Amino acid sequence: MDVENFRARIADVLSESVLAQVYLLIKQDNEYVAKLADLENGKTESEVTKLFKNFVDDTVMKNEDLQMCELSVADDRSNAIYHYDYDECPEELKTFKDFDINFRVNNPDKFDFHNDHINNLYGYIIYLGTMENGIVLFKKHYPISLIKRDSFLLGLIKANERFELIQGDDILRLNGDAQLILVDGEIYVFDTKILEQSIKFNMLINKAADETIEAIDNLGLLEDIQVLRDSAEEISFARKLSKVKKTSPIFSLNIPKETIVQFTKTTKELEGRFKYSDDGQTIRLDTKKSKAAFLKLMNDSFLRSELTNQYYETSAKDKI
Repeated sequence: MDVENFRARIADVLSESVLAQVYLLIKQDNEYVAKLADLENGKTESEVTKLFKNFVDDTVMKNEDLQMCELSVADDRSNAIYHYDYDECPEELKTFKDFDINFRVNNPDKFDFHNDHINNLYGYIIYLGTMENGIVLFKKHYPISLIKRDSFLLGLIKANERFELIQGDDILRLNGDAQLILVDGEIYVFDTKILEQSIKFNMLINKAADETIEAIDNLGLLEDIQVLRDSAEEISFARKLSKVKKTSPIFSLNIPKETIVQFTKTTKELEGRFKYSDDGQTIRLDTKKSKAAFLKLMNDSFLRSELTNQYYETSAKDKI
């Protein structure tokens, strides 16, 4: 789905008289269970609906610069939404991915303050729509958003300009944003940091990074492939490495090792970035800078302008 179709699908949902339902995602016995938050009918329900409807409207519908990419090949662009294209999903998000409003309505499971513990709250699932048509948002809960009952809030009473104690038990602070959205069964990611905190998602990253390392090893391009294996133990490096095999034209076009090595030696803009084995046939990675440059090389990020004949580095390479 491209951005325009994505917007059209959401516009179709928001054009109706939608309401929001909020579910608390609670961790129970190593499982994540969605519990319906019993919102007060009227003002509370309408304000929550407005809160998240405005978020979707501002983030997607009014964002003219929004771009869409596949998550497995995500780059550093800041104004993008990423389609989750991995086969597996982190355990923490399976309840979100499988969310079905009809099942939830027919099998109500409300949050019970006597039996459910707010300390086990992992996140929020927000359904926005009607029984026939809707989208689902996921919002991560952070401890800072929980005001414990042994704390207190002071509210400013505008009528007499004084602060008064806001009474209550545990208080949840819910602001209008989200990190994920589910549209027609597909997950789209606004903020990739939510996935970076998941152990299982990192396992998917490491698996893809291992496949890239194997492909590079088959090229015989490096003097010592173990350098890449050691560096991939750092998740930030593994993340960059993980997308190379899938996206780099070096592999899809079967560019030979000799051509790659020669390119690094004869391109002026790459001068001094790499060292080589004693016979000059393979690349030696012995510094952090050389590893970073190698990732850019394998991602085909050194591009030449047809107009000016100048070389540039770019991570975003949208095909024309």
